[in-house]
Amino acid sequence: MERPYSGIATHYETPTGYSIIVPAKKHLPIIIIFSLWLVGWIQSIIFFAPTLENFSDNTGGLSFEGIFFIVWLMLSMAAGLFVMKTLMWYLIGKEIITIDREQISIARKNDILFRHKIYDLQEAKKFHVEEEHFEFVFWNQGNSLDIFRNRGTIRFEYGFQTIKFANDMDQAEANHILESLRASGYLTTTNFCRPTNRIV
Repeated sequence: MERPYSGIATHYETPTGYSIIVPAKKHLPIIIIFSLWLVGWIQSIIFFAPTLENFSDNTGGLSFEGIFFIVWLMLSMAAGLFVMKTLMWYLIGKEIITIDREQISIARKNDILFRHKIYDLQEAKKFHVEEEHFEFVFWNQGNSLDIFRNRGTIRFEYGFQTIKFANDMDQAEANHILESLRASGYLTTTNFCRPTNRIV
């Protein structure tokens, strides 16, 4: 008999608010592919970097091949850093959501360049659950960029923007968290209603 799924998040009430910690989901195919790419990238840098001195012309400046190699090296470095950032997120990343009576804050631990965001809870409307299923298929180019997109299952409207968090969470667990927030009083009926249209 299958054991009931206990979910991925840790959520609890504190004296100052309600905390939700959601570890990044471990998409094993992505981790393997990115790890192999990173190994190849490091080896190519080690192999080609010492040859830069061979790309000089008769005047001591860089030849066309040398300039091309430097441009390739810069683009390669940017790609490598991006892959390392993504791989670090999938391996040890965590979403940390904190809600008190006035605001909701969303942070990402071990996600480089992510800016900590804080929202006024009175302006956060229409909290709801919307699960986006994602399956990584290596040979299907149509979904190749989905791995970098926020597929947050818990969502709310903030002005004319939809804010998402709890990435890759199952719908049942997300519903349970929203019900816990409603029962604890951190989210009220106002937070679940549709925002009124503003006429300028």
